[in-house]
Amino acid sequence: MFKKSLFLSLSVVLLMSCYPLGTFQGPEILPMGTETMGIGLSGMTNIISLQDSSTGNEKAFMADASVLFRRGFAHNTEIGIKFVGRPWSRGAVLTDVKWQIVQEPLMVAVDLGLSYWTNIDILASVGYHPALIVGNGKLFGVLQYNNVRSSARLLRTEDLLLGHHFPMKENDYIFTPLFGLHRDESDPGNIFYSLGFGFTGPVDEWWRP
Repeated sequence: MFKKSLFLSLSVVLLMSCYPLGTFQGPEILPMGTETMGIGLSGMTNIISLQDSSTGNEKAFMADASVLFRRGFAHNTEIGIKFVGRPWSRGAVLTDVKWQIVQEPLMVAVDLGLSYWTNIDILASVGYHPALIVGNGKLFGVLQYNNVRSSARLLRTEDLLLGHHFPMKENDYIFTPLFGLHRDESDPGNIFYSLGFGFTGPVDEWWRP
């Protein structure tokens, strides 16, 4: 049971930190040269209770914070970098490129991300994260696949997320709540659910007094 508990905890770390790579973003693309900065907070637990000999009934739970930067480029392209937790100790650094391939009647974007981890198996791990993002500029959905490998373990997970952008009228900041369902391919019957909140805005606005 201890091994199962440990593996479940590691899976939650992976699922929550990849949540998703382009944190709190929809299919829209930043104009060329535009930069944004954001922060996010995510929490995740499993739907199926984990039976543990020490407590009798326990659920895996994980929460973490992230900081992200994004910049718009030509040809409907956007790049980003995201720092989760403490990347130098127990966290991750994730970077991605997003392309918007359809603009009407709904916006559709594809996203390809790479990650480096310091919090799985106490060993350095790397991953890739393709995703499909569909929405109308405010309401959006994300379907993402995660493959993270270390010398000791291979983790494959899938994310299905629903989010909504709420622009703040008095400035250019955007508040985005996000709900997700997550599945680990090694334990497909054990579904995780998550809730996150993101806050993004132009880089200049963050430093304005």
